[in-house]
Amino acid sequence: MTVDSRQPRLDEKVGSQVLGIPGTNGAKFFEGGWPQFAVDNFTAIGITNNFMPMFQDDPQYQWVANVNWMKGNHNIRAGFDIYHLAINQAQPELSGAPYGASGGFGFAQGQTRLRNGPVGSEYNSFGSLLLGVTNRLGRTALIPDALRTRNWQYAGYVRDRWQVNRRLTLSYGMRWEYFPLITRDDRGIEIYDWDRNAMLICGVGNTPKNCGIQESRRRFVPRFGFAWRATDTMVIRGGYGITNDPYTFIRAFRGNFPVILASDITSSNGFAPASLLRDGISVIPVPGVSGGAVPVDGRVNLFSLMQNNWKRGYIQSWNLTIQKQFAGWVGEAAYVATRSVDQPGNIDRNTGTPGGGNASRPFNIRFGRIARTVQVAPIGTNMYDSLQSKLERRFASGVQVSAAYTFSKAIAWSGNENSDGSPRINLPEYFHLNRALSGIDRRHALHFTSITELPFGRGKRWAGAGPAAALLGGWQLNGIWSMYSGAPFSVTAPGADLNAPGNTQRADLVRSDVTKLGGAGPGQKFYDPTAFAQVRVPRFGTSGFNNLRGPGSVNIDAGLFRRFRVTERFNVQFRAEAFNFTNTPKFSAPNADVSSSQFMEITSTQGIGREGVDERVFRFGLRLGW
Repeated sequence: MTVDSRQPRLDEKVGSQVLGIPGTNGAKFFEGGWPQFAVDNFTAIGITNNFMPMFQDDPQYQWVANVNWMKGNHNIRAGFDIYHLAINQAQPELSGAPYGASGGFGFAQGQTRLRNGPVGSEYNSFGSLLLGVTNRLGRTALIPDALRTRNWQYAGYVRDRWQVNRRLTLSYGMRWEYFPLITRDDRGIEIYDWDRNAMLICGVGNTPKNCGIQESRRRFVPRFGFAWRATDTMVIRGGYGITNDPYTFIRAFRGNFPVILASDITSSNGFAPASLLRDGISVIPVPGVSGGAVPVDGRVNLFSLMQNNWKRGYIQSWNLTIQKQFAGWVGEAAYVATRSVDQPGNIDRNTGTPGGGNASRPFNIRFGRIARTVQVAPIGTNMYDSLQSKLERRFASGVQVSAAYTFSKAIAWSGNENSDGSPRINLPEYFHLNRALSGIDRRHALHFTSITELPFGRGKRWAGAGPAAALLGGWQLNGIWSMYSGAPFSVTAPGADLNAPGNTQRADLVRSDVTKLGGAGPGQKFYDPTAFAQVRVPRFGTSGFNNLRGPGSVNIDAGLFRRFRVTERFNVQFRAEAFNFTNTPKFSAPNADVSSSQFMEITSTQGIGREGVDERVFRFGLRLGW
């Protein structure tokens, strides 16, 4: 996989030479362009994505082999899978670092608010920009020419499918997996020494290549399934299996100190400025790595594991399905569930306590560190339970239709729906507040699909011969109708009064029942905004994460097809397709910042349509077949 993606004006040093801001941009070709000016509740000015530019060269190799042996009523299958991923990326980005290679500045409400004074709004944030008082600033500098890592994965399995009798089939087996620790191309990765504020360079000097972190070679996990034909028209199926979490560490450890110097400087409290814009960004000195241990600058972000304390998680999956055939229809209902046990996440061990500001960060107290200090570690168990049902009429008389409905619930640790996220609250004593509906939860999902041959032409009900048959025959109409519940979202509040850097503040819920008003567009409220209030004291708000649900979505795709036979061998198919045929908008969640003047107003669409386009799209094509 090769990627070359760059922003406009990358060949210009807009920050340092055009705007005259010290410490922005850099000497390398990918460090040009605009810096970012991130103003709370406004679209960012300058570069809007801190992961740009991207220059990637990532070769992937996979070796797979399987063997199958049939003996009597047994079908025994075994095999192995070896996977190797190498990345070589000139991309100055560190997960969680706020700004990219050209640098950036944040502007919030607190710097233009009075402590214990009136509540703020986004106009305070814009005022901070106009005055040039920041609440956060930094730059991500890539020291080598490219980030290089090497990752291997090994797996093997054996499985027996046993036909016990004509009605019962059992499938059982065992899978083995081994995930060696990620390395760089010439040494190991970097691990933080939590006791002396130093980064250990694995494989350099006296530091072992794995820095003392062991990956088990005994990861054997079971699989079991059955299919029982209870009657000639009803089948019951079920299964259970465990999969080791294949988390690779690439996202966290691809770039890390001292390969990347991601400076991240925040204000000492919610009201003081972190800096003045005119003073620019301090340059972080490049450390040497030859000794195997590097002192860590207190202003740079980093990732690490805990030595001798890494625990890889696993995923449990189970299901039970009943399938019944009747009068040309097939219906089924299934219970499907997963448990992601000990799912890893990025826990910042250096966040402040409510009211404590930067002074309360534990590693600031010990070492003078104010930046994120992230431990990749198991967070907890994410849960998914669902009823999945389907009713299908097989193709007959020119028509096939099906309907599928899923009722489900997903619970996760807010901010870590996947294995590379960060909890919104990192403090151990408040960590339980993260438990909530998953951000990817969809309570209801309903789909209808149809394939219909129009009843015209030879052998059909109407227009069976002559010009009408030639003109109207052979057409097929297809359709997909989908409906989803809205995604959960959280009501947040400014963090100035909380003054706990590294944590997300929630609004206060001041009414037990939040009225859904259903408005969309400027001045129209989707929920009653008076049900929430800003928190004016140093504590977390009472509104839970993901306790409201955004707008649902409805979509209809349609297609009209006809096949023309040119010769005995060649045919041409005409295709006319319409995506979002009814041009129905799919609204995003409303503005969820309680301090915003647009609080609870929907101002954008989801961008979940074909290729991120929500509006109706027509597409016409010809397909040649032979």
